Amino acid sequence: MVNPIGSWVGFGYWGERVLSMVGIGIHWGILQYVLGLPFAAFILQLIYLRTKDKDYLRISKTLVKAMAIVFAVGAATGTLVEFGLIVVWPNVLTAVGKWLYFPMYAEVFAFIMEVMITYLLYYGWDKLSDVTRTILTFFAFIGPWYSGAMILSANAYMNVPTGLLPDYNATTGQWLYSLGYPKLLLDVPSAYVAILNVTKLESLGMTIKGTASDGVLVYVPVSIVNRLVYESFNHYTVNQSILKAVLNSNVLSNQAVLQTPVLNIVNAIMDSTVKYFGIYTYLFQSPDFIPTLLHSIGAGLVVTGFTMIAGFGTRYMSVKDEKYKKYLEKALKFSIVFSLIVIIYEGLIAGDMMGKTVAKYNPEKFAAIEGTQPGFTSIASLLHLDKAEAFLAYGSFSAHLPNYSQIPQLWGQLGNFGVNVSSYLPPLIVDYSYYAMVIVGVLLGFYALILTGYLLFKGVSKINRFWLYLAIPGAVLAQFASLMGWGTREIGRLPWIVYGVMTLNVGSTLNQPTLWQDILVSLFYTVIVIALIYTVYRFLWIPSKREVLEEVK
Repeated sequence: MVNPIGSWVGFGYWGERVLSMVGIGIHWGILQYVLGLPFAAFILQLIYLRTKDKDYLRISKTLVKAMAIVFAVGAATGTLVEFGLIVVWPNVLTAVGKWLYFPMYAEVFAFIMEVMITYLLYYGWDKLSDVTRTILTFFAFIGPWYSGAMILSANAYMNVPTGLLPDYNATTGQWLYSLGYPKLLLDVPSAYVAILNVTKLESLGMTIKGTASDGVLVYVPVSIVNRLVYESFNHYTVNQSILKAVLNSNVLSNQAVLQTPVLNIVNAIMDSTVKYFGIYTYLFQSPDFIPTLLHSIGAGLVVTGFTMIAGFGTRYMSVKDEKYKKYLEKALKFSIVFSLIVIIYEGLIAGDMMGKTVAKYNPEKFAAIEGTQPGFTSIASLLHLDKAEAFLAYGSFSAHLPNYSQIPQLWGQLGNFGVNVSSYLPPLIVDYSYYAMVIVGVLLGFYALILTGYLLFKGVSKINRFWLYLAIPGAVLAQFASLMGWGTREIGRLPWIVYGVMTLNVGSTLNQPTLWQDILVSLFYTVIVIALIYTVYRFLWIPSKREVLEEVK
């Protein structure tokens, strides 16, 4: 009997993983509103410009107030997450910092834009002209989206490195490990090519693509890349390295070559590779970047939409003042339509792109998601979705889902040259997290569709209170679905930190966090979330109970 939780726990490094899960999870939960609230406020500004109905301006101002509150907390948690990356996974930045610096540096300018525009809008709202306010609101959502793009470029690379050739053929249903796949395209400098035995390299699965300005473009099996990265961070020299086995015979006695640190060689190869792809665009060329960006923005919009339904819908049920009631009806109507549109986009467009990318470039993760392991009860098999999933992933009902049971446990290892990883099989628990996200997403779609049906045929005032009572659970479930999606993405990559390049043990800190430190950090984040909820309650909910429309100019 397969134990999906046990396989997840078995990867170890729980001190670091708990810190990352808690920090990133809380930050992502808050960040989604920073992505969604200003966009919704911008749409409302456009509606106001067209209709001159000040209620839409009031709704927009309310969302801007909420954005200012969550942005302040999101900025603080984001800073904690970035410091956590440096402290908890220091070798990740050592390995990829040379080409990670540009998006991270560019993100600073996005952050400055967010700070300036958020508080210009908040404090200068009544002093700005309609057009100026609309323009600022436009940049209020462009800033977070731009910031998110920079951060997500790094995460996309960690899931699908630029130049990756996948290791699965869906037409035949065959894994391609025996041919050396998956492989990474690297630009090996000519100086190193001259001392390497090409015949031996080709026997290990390397294939030559062509030449670059000062090197040779080679598709290198990730098992070799993984081993070389391991050797780099364990202070190997060429004499101790697998590289010695592929040296030309005329350099085997050259002590200068044999005593060269492997880290120097790996750095030179990666520097040359990044230069070949473009130092400013290397991360953005990951096949995972665009789908990840669109899917993440969509998640933020969905969470924002259903939270707006919860806020305005719950307040609407107890309102007494007729004028204020009309205002809430417009707010609720906008929230419902907005939510329906964005959840359709998230499921049918962004989600479809994301799923196809995972199926193509992370087939091991996809096999775990579909739970194609004998003895494991997968959600897909229970719902008889195998053929449908094959069609959605590969465009054909006759395509083969990747068979989890056919993945070698040490597929990422080069023969007997291991990196102290006991298993490269992603944990099957992602089958449950993925389908939890899908099922909840479908239910939320139906919920938005039912509410929209009331709008079309009966009006806001005729919505059954039962459906409005479901608004708050709906907002909670939207957050749950989003976190399950993010969890599937990150857990499904185990044991890799950077897929095909770096494993957990290579990237982790020597100063392992203890249980009490994990608990303390978790409590700190919990206090932050409680303080945020209370602040929103004090600044937005309590004033609304007076049922007085705010004067807007």
